[in-house]
Amino acid sequence: MRAEGDRSDGNPPTLRGLVASVAAAVRSRPPTDLFLIALPLPTLLVAVSLTPGTDAWRLSLATGGVFESRWALWTAFASSFVHASPGHLFDNVVNYWLLVAVAYPLSVVAGWRRRLFGAAVIYLAVVPLASAWATIVALGGLTNAPTAGFSDVNSALLGYLVVVWFAALATEAGDGETNATERDPIGPARPAVGVDARWAVVAALGSLALAYLAPSGVGYFPSLPAVGSLFALCAALVAAWLSVGVGRPRVVGLDLPPERELLYVTGASVAVAGVIGSLMIVPFGSNVFAHLAGYVVGVAVPLVGVVLDG
Repeated sequence: MRAEGDRSDGNPPTLRGLVASVAAAVRSRPPTDLFLIALPLPTLLVAVSLTPGTDAWRLSLATGGVFESRWALWTAFASSFVHASPGHLFDNVVNYWLLVAVAYPLSVVAGWRRRLFGAAVIYLAVVPLASAWATIVALGGLTNAPTAGFSDVNSALLGYLVVVWFAALATEAGDGETNATERDPIGPARPAVGVDARWAVVAALGSLALAYLAPSGVGYFPSLPAVGSLFALCAALVAAWLSVGVGRPRVVGLDLPPERELLYVTGASVAVAGVIGSLMIVPFGSNVFAHLAGYVVGVAVPLVGVVLDG
């Protein structure tokens, strides 16, 4: 086994290496995959924005409920595909591309390619209604302002990214005997290198704890220490249970290629920045409750896959 930190090529990870690795991965993937990921949703969002009369599809916060009427149900769903301005549309399209650019290769590593597409279908069908319901419950009756935007679905993809990051890392293994408990002829047995995908639950609960504990960027979503502390306690309990049942995460010694390591670093960076930007430090006018609902659904759906995988 190579010494800790030793690499097969002796080179540190570089951006050029990541780009080359991504380019090679793009060439090796079915063109249908790349088409379905990159074009249909952004094209739909642009087409809706260019269609006259779609401004009326925005959800009014004066609506009594998602199922109040057929029009209320329609605007609850369609408002996720309408945007307030070209800048709003541009921001959501760029964020979508950024999320899938890291979520797709991690899904391939995890063997979750089909699950990614299945999760996307569920998000498109469920998240708009879930985020509309959460927004009406939280803000309904306080204002008649309209709400719209694809950020709730992007937040669901962010939740998926958090889970698939752990699912992909769980498939990695070190050299030879690191797949099982290592036997040192001199010292005691050492636990295998690896990460159980169920640690994604701890990351998800921890991120929700931070969202409620940290000062918010908007006044209508104040810090709620009691709720945040509850999520933090749940995260600590799950972490304790996993530490006893499957062991602490161990990533030193995986000896991954530099480009693969950089993929994980990039994925983690996007996930952390996404949680901060959508749930904590958000610009005025952002709908944190829609982001929160989308994120919860986004985490819950792939966690079913983690449970099915055991």
